[in-house]
Amino acid sequence: MTLPNRENIILHQYRDGVLSEVSMPFSTEYAVLLKINGSAYITMACSGNYLREHITGYLITEGIISNTNQVQAIEFDETGLTVNALLSADKIIAEKLERIKTITAAGGRSRKNMPSEDLVRRSLPQVRAEVVLQCMNEFLTYSREHEATHGVHGAALYSLEGRREVFFDEIGRHNAIDKVIGHAAVNGISLEDKMICSTGRISSEISFKIIHARAPVLVTRASPTVLSVSLLRHYNILSIIRAVNDRFYVVNGKEKIIL
Repeated sequence: MTLPNRENIILHQYRDGVLSEVSMPFSTEYAVLLKINGSAYITMACSGNYLREHITGYLITEGIISNTNQVQAIEFDETGLTVNALLSADKIIAEKLERIKTITAAGGRSRKNMPSEDLVRRSLPQVRAEVVLQCMNEFLTYSREHEATHGVHGAALYSLEGRREVFFDEIGRHNAIDKVIGHAAVNGISLEDKMICSTGRISSEISFKIIHARAPVLVTRASPTVLSVSLLRHYNILSIIRAVNDRFYVVNGKEKIIL
């Protein structure tokens, strides 16, 4: 089972004071449900390629099986995005499946359930293109931890006027976003006139976080997946990607960018 691994998407590039339409390829992301012996086990965010190898490796690295002889068959349902791993009737495997309950990937957790339609934004704030670039230029050079280790992601909260409110380093991009949103919540800071900036790739897990936090603006130096583009557009988040070297691309909300 191998699904398409990229898709071209129309968006808008900001460069030298001009917004122009461009087509760019982005990686696909699929929420694949792994069943073990017919019972739902976990929904995995993945590229959809080489799923036999992916599932086999996953079962080994999570300690569920110790060798491929314990796998009787792997069944694929491409339409339903489901994989069913049929494992040997083994007491040790059954005990492991009972023990292993919570599994995360890079701090995130994939899901198939869409957020409530009540979270679709009816309006977005305006932001100046020069402010986006100013904030990102500062943001991407701010972390002393990254400078020292190159082992962390960063996330920050900026006002729409370009004032940094808070910055966090973290080993996971998901955790960094959580800290920014948590800081705003704990301190009663409204996100309605703020931008959340990130160093990380925007997968569906990150999009879900932004949507549930009711944050209106997301800016990253990295790229989104195709699924996250769909989510950000559907829930109407002003989304700016690849914001580096004095240019950026607008996934959603180009009419709110002030040139």
